[in-house]
Amino acid sequence: MSRYQLWRRRLAPLAFALAIGLIARDACNKEQRTHATVVLDLGAAAHGDARAIDAEVLIGPDLIATFHRAALPGSGLGVTKFEASLPADDADVKVDIDLGTRHVRVARRIHIVEGSTVTIPLTEALTVPSGSGS
Repeated sequence: MSRYQLWRRRLAPLAFALAIGLIARDACNKEQRTHATVVLDLGAAAHGDARAIDAEVLIGPDLIATFHRAALPGSGLGVTKFEASLPADDADVKVDIDLGTRHVRVARRIHIVEGSTVTIPLTEALTVPSGSGS
């Protein structure tokens, strides 16, 4: 049996199967996503002042997820959380909060771990600094 025949009959099919396996592995790894719960902590505003909240999750320029919640008349927003499934571990979250008399926009960078709960504290951003007219 010549070297060419050995390559053609025994090693080529093995090399082909190995190549297909590596391609399939690479395709599966690209689709891995990280799942987490994102909690938007509004503090006392969740039960009173906050009328609506919108959040956008971005990775680079790509919008990955959106979230919207509005309070019913006479009630507060309550606990504000959503499930996120991200193709990367780091993301930017842009939050817009309607307090009735004013809007507050906040941007935060988050890092998530599979199955974790990420809390974004927004209480400090919602308080009006003393001496401010708005």
